[in-house]
Amino acid sequence: MINFARLYGTMANVRLDTKQEEEIEYHSDKKSLSHSIFSHQPDPSLGYGDTTTGSNLYNVLKKFLTNKNASICGAQVFLLLKRYPNESDVSDIISQLRANRVMVRIAVDSIPSGGSNSASLYEMSYQTNGYCLFATDSDLNNGFYFMTLILGWPYQFIAQNFVVSGSGRIEVPAFKSPIPPGDEDFCPFAITVQNHSKNNLKVLTISLIIFAAVDNSFVSMNYTIGSTDGSFVYTFPGNQSLPLYGNAQTDGVYCNGSLSYKWTVDYQYNTDAPQIIQLRMYSEYYHDFLPLPDV
Repeated sequence: MINFARLYGTMANVRLDTKQEEEIEYHSDKKSLSHSIFSHQPDPSLGYGDTTTGSNLYNVLKKFLTNKNASICGAQVFLLLKRYPNESDVSDIISQLRANRVMVRIAVDSIPSGGSNSASLYEMSYQTNGYCLFATDSDLNNGFYFMTLILGWPYQFIAQNFVVSGSGRIEVPAFKSPIPPGDEDFCPFAITVQNHSKNNLKVLTISLIIFAAVDNSFVSMNYTIGSTDGSFVYTFPGNQSLPLYGNAQTDGVYCNGSLSYKWTVDYQYNTDAPQIIQLRMYSEYYHDFLPLPDV
């Protein structure tokens, strides 16, 4: 995050879930951001000290949405969480985020230190065209690291969600990147395979569909991203692909602005319960905001 700070006019950071709620700090340069992050590292002794108190992240988000230090339009928000919130209805915050095209990406520990509701986290990321990673230990660390890579390529040009069950195939129609014809550049992407952590037995409502969090229903997923002329293909899983960290994978491919590409996903679950597969792709070349999911 610090390395990509030079690309942004204003950066902000805050440490969550401390007994004494901390204030968001705003920065206009890389050095200031770096000092603030490294001087506010996680410290369990400052935490709530129980398993029932919910995360204060929604209080902090409300402060960000009404701040006088930086414009929030088009902001990129990254949350790294050990504790779940307790709130189940955060529709007011989601509405404000959507109105300002704030995109929220979340990496949350699937073995929480407290709190009771992870479903609202997924809903917030889903409704803003972000994505939510559920993982723990090294998978959480690695997943968040590659998630923040997107800061260097912030313009989203694919944001699609598919409701699936059992086994089958998703085929994204041929698309082009925003890269100018004749040029080639890196395009990060992300895919998620479930809308919940395996420990979350809550019920999540999105777009009038009920998704029951079913433990261990995911069996496998593989996919290809390839140019339609056959000159390039990326395969997951493969020797050059990053692994699935928790319920999500973030990686990247080099795209040629002159070529069209297809994304084909084969999936298998061991139940017929509905699941959500999300596909995201980004570029450093400008692209208009994509439509948001229906509320």
